[in-house]
Amino acid sequence: MEMTQIDVNELSESLGDFVHKLIERSTLDLRVEVQITDDQTVLALFHGFDVPMLLGHNAELLDALQYLARRVFANAVAAGVQIDFDASGYRNQRRQELELMAQKAAERVRNSRVPFIFDPMNAQDRRIIHMALVDELGVRSESEGDGQMRRVKIVPGPR
Repeated sequence: MEMTQIDVNELSESLGDFVHKLIERSTLDLRVEVQITDDQTVLALFHGFDVPMLLGHNAELLDALQYLARRVFANAVAAGVQIDFDASGYRNQRRQELELMAQKAAERVRNSRVPFIFDPMNAQDRRIIHMALVDELGVRSESEGDGQMRRVKIVPGPR
């Protein structure tokens, strides 16, 4: 079942209402702007004095709000709509940082032939690491562990 453009517009409005209510109840000084970036992606951008609180501790609060929204709008997510939350360009900056870390770790593993294990990270960050290494020669990545302790392991591999 594919979402139509009208459905994404309705989702965007509902998501905006949901996030506005959360912010009102939280006493955080934040504003949210909800955008449709393509026919399958809805982006909530946060602005305001308390953005640093959203981004503290590797953006745990931003991730938690995104997780809540994805759960509340699970039917849309199951239909293929992506719901993303961002503030101050954090997601793009984090992606670049993780890609660089993946490249450095892959180089280290290729040279030493010793596996490298990242600290535990969320699924979104693990995916960025895996995707950054898809075409890397001489290494492969895998996830290990359970729940919040799940981490990426880079191991020497053929190629």
